[in-house]
Amino acid sequence: MRSSPKISIRGYVLLWLALCGPAAGRPVSGASVTFVRDAVNGVAIHKAGHTLLVYGDPTGQVDNADMVLFTHHRRDVVWAGRSLVDGGAASVVPAGEVAEFTRVAEFWSAFTQKRFHDYQQQGTKILAEPLAAIRLVKGGDVIVWQDLPIRVLDTPGYTRGAVSYLVEVDGLNYAFVGDLIYGDGKLFDLYSLQDAIPEAQIGGYHGWAGRLGDLLQSLRNVKAQRPDILIPARGPEITNPDEAIDRLIERAQAVYANYLSINAGRWFFRERYDILARRILGSANRIDWMPYAAVIHDKPPDWIIPIHNSRLLVAQDKSGFLVDCGSRAIIEAVKKLLADGTIRSLDGLFITHYHDDHTDRAFELVRDLSCPVYACRPSADILVHPRRYRLPALTDNPIANLQAVADGEQIRWREFDLTMIHFPGQTIYHDALLAQKNGGQAILFLGDSFTPSGIDDYCLLNRNLLGEDRGYFHCLDRLEDILPPEGLCINQHVLEPFRFRPDQIERMRRTLREREILLADLFPWPEVNFGIDERWARFYPYGQTVKSGQEATVEVRILNHLDTEQTYAVRLHGPRDCQFQPDRRELSIPAGQEAAAVFSVTPPAEDGGKVAVITADVAFGQWDLRFWCEALIEIETDRQ
Repeated sequence: MRSSPKISIRGYVLLWLALCGPAAGRPVSGASVTFVRDAVNGVAIHKAGHTLLVYGDPTGQVDNADMVLFTHHRRDVVWAGRSLVDGGAASVVPAGEVAEFTRVAEFWSAFTQKRFHDYQQQGTKILAEPLAAIRLVKGGDVIVWQDLPIRVLDTPGYTRGAVSYLVEVDGLNYAFVGDLIYGDGKLFDLYSLQDAIPEAQIGGYHGWAGRLGDLLQSLRNVKAQRPDILIPARGPEITNPDEAIDRLIERAQAVYANYLSINAGRWFFRERYDILARRILGSANRIDWMPYAAVIHDKPPDWIIPIHNSRLLVAQDKSGFLVDCGSRAIIEAVKKLLADGTIRSLDGLFITHYHDDHTDRAFELVRDLSCPVYACRPSADILVHPRRYRLPALTDNPIANLQAVADGEQIRWREFDLTMIHFPGQTIYHDALLAQKNGGQAILFLGDSFTPSGIDDYCLLNRNLLGEDRGYFHCLDRLEDILPPEGLCINQHVLEPFRFRPDQIERMRRTLREREILLADLFPWPEVNFGIDERWARFYPYGQTVKSGQEATVEVRILNHLDTEQTYAVRLHGPRDCQFQPDRRELSIPAGQEAAAVFSVTPPAEDGGKVAVITADVAFGQWDLRFWCEALIEIETDRQ
């Protein structure tokens, strides 16, 4: 394997170790190892004129190989080995992920609908096209290639069924560990680890970095094999495995302790959060839990009627104003209140955020009762066009005739001042409603963003951005700015109104600042949001339906998390015969801003029912991310 001029070769380090390091003087196996660092690492083992590759050949300079070993299924890594497998190399894949290699058409066909009401929250960097799996392996298996034994170790964590490969060449013990670790004790991202935690009876949506416990145990298992060199799928090779693994474990535990200490889920799950702490930290006593906010009453004031996870404001003249509508049961309850005279009209509906349990039947409420519906402008598009997005718990029911209002816009409704506030807490598209009654109580309906135990950021895929005046920093500032000292907060999944003390607000702010510092140590990225925000590069629309052979428009939207202007290069890929105009673009994006590269796409002429998966490479600075994000185009024919 040869390097191109832009590639940093680290094989010289391995050669030095082989000649002068701990392996010097040991028997020579007749095999040799070369390593090239590129967008994905390429490792070649040569023996007797034959070549075996781990991960693949990112340079495209290897003509043939006997075999390619894949550690996990992610398309942003697997691409490096595809051409070799297509050329005849045998592919070795984890048995636990065979479906993610071979049954991808079924996945994407089903995902056009499964992406709605999705609470599993698994990453979608699945292959766009299948890859033949010649041999399936699991922990304990031994692959014998040219009389060289290669041991397989189960190392779940970054993906559910990942494996690592262990081999001794010329007295050096190599471990090829996929994305289990990056460089000197870092981790590529956290959002890829979102998953259910069965032992705590916590589902995927609530499982912040849910596979972190698996990942840390996998690291310990790798360390127990006493490797001399770790070569991950990305980043530099690691010649101090024990120290790097210990450093990653320490960093990950510090981040997790920080996360748990102010998390809203503790209010809901109580002692189950002790289980979370023990599985990562060994003891719940290592968490400096924030004391609960003061619960002021056991239920809201009389002018608020709880209806499931909605709240109905009732004026003195019996007019009603509803906050959120996620189920038919809420509509029936409102109709019953109208029928029995508890309220005489429904004057409006305010939407706090797009999650289906807050929006799924809003369109029916508007249709049946003809009331206006309000949301702040940053939230409007996802409410009107949910199919254009890929985010957790989406409804597929758009809300028509939405009135998008400015942040802070106030309306006078009966004896209330209602202020509509952009409030990107639980999700990036999230609002809150401040209701102030004449001479009475001020209450902030904050959707799901806080509970008495803290902030509701337990789903990483909700895009909880860090940074001053972003995400929860913005929400904490608004709590101080707009809520009077005696005001109350209402989370619509929590019956009791509550109030944070100023020192608790400051503690949450301080904890988030500490988290930024901890994540900067954990991630290799130049800014921490790249490691927690899966959708910093995304297609818009994510899903659309196009007639066979018809041209469509897609955008690749990039949020530049850096504090300086940055140039991003975007290149599209699609199925055979898919046409792009153009197929690549560059755009310079100011610090902290989002911009879009626009493309025309003509999917292949197919029978109706097919799904074309479009992917995009995204490159900036030192980062070259292949097949990074995707869009789905459902192809229909005139016969449908």
